[in-house]
Amino acid sequence: MERPMLNHFHNYQEICDYLFAAQKAYPDLMKLKSLAKTGEGRDIWCVTLSKGGDPDSKPAFYVQGGIHAQEGMGITCSLNFLWTVLEQNAQILENVTVYILPCVNPDGSDLCVRSGLSLRSKLQRIDGVDNGIVPQDLDGDGKILFMRRENPNGYYVQLPECGDVLVPRRAGDKGPFYDMFIEGIVENYNGGELKRGYRDLDFNRQYAAGWVNNPNAGDFPGNHTEPSTIMRFLSTHSNIFMMMDVHCGTRALIYSVPGNIQDNRFFRNLAMLGNKITGIEAVAGNRYGKPSDVPPSNSMGTNRDYCNDALGIPTLTVELGNGYNSLGMAATEIFNAPLYERELISKIVAMHAAKGKTVAYPWKKVKHPQLGEVEVGGRDYHDAYFMDADDMLELLPKVADFFLQVVDMVPVLNFTHLTCDAVGEDIYRIRAGIVNNGQLYTRILHGATGYHATRDNIDFKLEGAQEILSRSGAESIKALESLDTAGAEWFIRAKSGDKLTVKATFPKAVNAVAEIIVP
Repeated sequence: MERPMLNHFHNYQEICDYLFAAQKAYPDLMKLKSLAKTGEGRDIWCVTLSKGGDPDSKPAFYVQGGIHAQEGMGITCSLNFLWTVLEQNAQILENVTVYILPCVNPDGSDLCVRSGLSLRSKLQRIDGVDNGIVPQDLDGDGKILFMRRENPNGYYVQLPECGDVLVPRRAGDKGPFYDMFIEGIVENYNGGELKRGYRDLDFNRQYAAGWVNNPNAGDFPGNHTEPSTIMRFLSTHSNIFMMMDVHCGTRALIYSVPGNIQDNRFFRNLAMLGNKITGIEAVAGNRYGKPSDVPPSNSMGTNRDYCNDALGIPTLTVELGNGYNSLGMAATEIFNAPLYERELISKIVAMHAAKGKTVAYPWKKVKHPQLGEVEVGGRDYHDAYFMDADDMLELLPKVADFFLQVVDMVPVLNFTHLTCDAVGEDIYRIRAGIVNNGQLYTRILHGATGYHATRDNIDFKLEGAQEILSRSGAESIKALESLDTAGAEWFIRAKSGDKLTVKATFPKAVNAVAEIIVP
C-alpha cells in the first residue's frame, strides 16, 4: 500500500480512492463505513482499524481532519496516520481500536481544494440581501479568486514585491488603487454598495457545549449534518480514551485549561510531549490566536469544548501551520504580528516563487453579468495562506509518531494474582487482583463530569460458577491511577474441573480476562 502523497491537498475523489484501496489491502484490519451523506450527497467516511474481537469493546484512539473546508492538510495528516498504523504499527490494533474520520466536511473541502476559495466550512446564501456577492467561478478556470475594479479612492494597491496579491494601501502610495471583492455573482443588484451575500458557516462553532448564537455558528448546536454526525458518533462511543482534532491554523498544539489541577497538568504535559516529538509549540486554548496584550478567552462551541466538557473525552487540537510558519515564524510571534502587512505578504510570495510555485494568478479582464468589465485574479487563498505543502514531508510523519506515543499511554488492566482455594466441600474462595499498567488514569480525566465520565468504576466479574455464595458475580472497583492496584474476592460453589472466567473491564482501558480451572 502506497503512502499518501504528503505534499498534496486531496480532493474528495482522491480521498475515496485512497480509502477504498486501503480497505482492499487490509480487509482484516480496516472497516470503512459512511456515517452520513452531506447536503451535496458526499459520504462522511469513518475508518475503523482493529485486529480481532469487537472494535467497540476496546479502548479507542480517535483522529479527525477536514472540518474546516480550506484546511486540506488535516486530511493529508489523517490519511498518513492511517498508512502509518496499517503499514508500520498494526500490532497496536490487538489491544486498541483506531477511529479515523479523515474528512468531516467533504463538501466544503472539495470546493476549496479545487477552487482555492477561502471558506471556513460551508457557504450559506443570505436571502434578500441587496447587492450581495456570492462566490462563483466567472471565467471558467476552475478557481474562485478575486475581482477588482480601479477606483481612485480604493483601499487596495498592487506592489511589485507582492506580485499579483493586492495589499492594503498606505499614505504616500502611488496608484492605481482598487476595490477588491471575492470572485462571484451579485444577487439583487441595484447599483448600490456591494456586500457579502453569504454566511461563512463554521462547523467548529456548532458543538453542543458552550455554543453561542453568532452568524457563523448556525441556528442551533448541531445545525448541520457534519457536526451533528460527529456529536452522534462521539457520544455513542464511550471507549474513546483520546481524540486528536487536526486543523491547519497557526502551528500549535492547543490544550485545554480546566479548573481541575490534575487535568490541567495532564493537558499541558500531553501538549509538551507533542512539542518534544513534533516541534509544534504547545499553546493554551485560552491564549491561542491572541496577542500578548489581549486577555485570555476561549472560543465557544468548539469540538474541544464538547469532548472535554460534555463527554469527558480528552482532546488536543493539532494546528499544523500556515505560510507564516513556513517563513520561520513561531506561533506567539504570529499572534503579535500584523499578518496582512505587505512585508509579510511579500515574503510569502518570494518564498513560493523561489520554489517555482504560484500563489497568485495574473489579473485578466472578464465581462461580469452585473458589474460590466472587471479584472479577475489575485491570491489563491488555499495555497497562499497555509504552510508550504513541502513542509508536510517532514512534519506529518512526526505527528504520526506523536499519535502513536499517545496510543501507547492507554490504561492497561492486568491481573496481579488469581487464586482458587478450597474452603469446604465444593466450596471455594476466589481471589483476584488487578493493576493499571498503563500510563493514564483509567478515567483519563479526574474532573470530567460529562456524559462518558459518569461511569468511572471498573467492572470485576466472575463467570462460570455453579453458585456465587458471598455476593453477585460483579464487583465495582474504583478507577485506578497508573500502577494502582485493586482486588476482589468471591465464595462460590463449584466442582473440581469447572472452568471459571474472571474479567476486569472498563471502556477506556485494555481489559483483563483470565480463566481458572477449579482444582
